[in-house]
Parts: sequence; C-alpha cells; structure tokens
Amino acid sequence: MPVKNMNVFGNCRLFFLLAAALVLTLTAGCTPARFSISFDQVDGLKQGDSVVYENTTVGEVKDISYTKDAVFLVSVEIPETLSDCATEHSRFFIGSAPDKTGAKAVFIEQSAPGGKKIANGAIVAGSTKTPVDAAATSLEAFLLAMEKNMADMMKKMETVPETKEYQALKDAMAQMEQKLKASGQKMGDTLKNEILPLLEEKLNALSEKLKQQGQEDKAKSLEKDFGRLQDI
Repeated sequence: MPVKNMNVFGNCRLFFLLAAALVLTLTAGCTPARFSISFDQVDGLKQGDSVVYENTTVGEVKDISYTKDAVFLVSVEIPETLSDCATEHSRFFIGSAPDKTGAKAVFIEQSAPGGKKIANGAIVAGSTKTPVDAAATSLEAFLLAMEKNMADMMKKMETVPETKEYQALKDAMAQMEQKLKASGQKMGDTLKNEILPLLEEKLNALSEKLKQQGQEDKAKSLEKDFGRLQDI
C-alpha cells in the first residue's frame, strides 16, 4: 500500500514537472514589448488606456511619469505577437479612444512598412498632434506665408510706375501658377479661394485702365493668364 501511494505521488510530481516545462516552452520568446514614448503633453491620457493600431487595441499604457526635463514618459506594453506594429518607422500620437467615450489612447501609425522593432526599454519621441492636426497646421502656415507674400507683392505693385504695372501683374500670376501646379488638390482649392481674389481685383482694375488707353491686347493677355490660373 505505501508503495502504491509513492507511485501516485511520483506520477503527480512528474505530471506537474512536464506541465511546467510545457508552459515555459510555449511562453519562451513571448515577453511583451515594453518601451516608453516621450510627449510634451498627455491630453488626459491615463494608466490603463489603450494602445491602438489600425483601429485595433494592441497594447496598454502601463505608466505615465513626468521627468525633470519637463516631458511626460508614457510606458506602454504590447504583446510580443503584436509588436511588429511598433518599429523604427512608427509614429506615436495621442487621440480619442475609438472604443471608449471620453477616454484617450496612444495611436501607432506606420510611415513605411517593415523596419526594426523598438527595443525593450527604449524611449522614442511622440507627438500630441494627430496627422490631420499636423496637416492643418502646415496648411495654415503655408497660407499665411502665401497671403503675406501676395500682400507684399500687391503693395509693391501700387508703387511701380504705370508702364511697369502690366509686367508686374503678369509676374505675379506666373508665380501663382507655379504655386498652384506644385500644390495638392485641397491646398490648390484653398489657394484659389483665398489668394486668387486678390489677383482678380488688381487684374480688373488694370485691365479696364489698359482698355481705356487702347491697349486691349495687353488686357486680353492678362485675362488669358488669369483664366489659365482658374483652370488649374
């Protein structure tokens, strides 16, 4: 009887040893990826919030700390099986969580496929602006620069002699044409709505003056140039 009990005990012990070995084998190499992202602001992000890639939760915010360098370090954890989404080509920003009203999340966006995975313990730079916000800021800055450029040009045209006014306006429209051709559709539409009216106002005044002076060919040339701008 004691021998039988010893056999049962031995079999149970062997079973648990084999089970433990199997668990270790299955979990080997599956250590979650854990790294930190630096942000100037966290916009209400909290510990436990999601890490999102392509509208799917792939990880979790583990810790948020404020450093002596006046930046926030957001520690995130992503399962090893999903860590391909966090690479050297990744961009990190904070936005509204897609699956929880009022909550925030860290979003991952890839600028290029592939790339080396972010190492455990690494610190990478993040941004509090979404791509849409960044694009809007870039567009606004561009338009402000364009408006100033055109305003300066119009101001200079007021001081040029009448004999040079015609050529100055043609030069302005040529510059505008280059800007429109180099811009995307959305930016081009904005340029037409914001900048083109300034040129049209000057064109109408000068065209009328040229016609009164019997220089209809120059007036038509200006109108042709302006029409080309509208067709871009």
